[in-house]
Amino acid sequence: MENRKKYYKGFAKIDKLVSQTAKQYNLENALYRHQTLKHWQEIACTFVEEAKDFTQAIDFKKGVLTIACLSREVASKLKLMSQKIISALNELIGRQVVYAIYVEV
Repeated sequence: MENRKKYYKGFAKIDKLVSQTAKQYNLENALYRHQTLKHWQEIACTFVEEAKDFTQAIDFKKGVLTIACLSREVASKLKLMSQKIISALNELIGRQVVYAIYVEV
């Protein structure tokens, strides 16, 4: 057991390392933007099935996630579920970064 601890000493989890590096170089906003845009599809599809085919995350600035939507019906469903989607995104990212969702039809 002691040998195992010594062997891994000095190593860190990649998530922690990326977070520290982003903070060090003042890139936290870019990191959160990337994570939010990347995870949009998987989170939105859990609440609105049609989101995968009809939506695309296009921008994230100052806590507002902008979504392009091809259907008015899907857009209204997203607006109804927006608070749950925001909570799920923030939980996945690990921090309160998304405050609103703006849907463009």
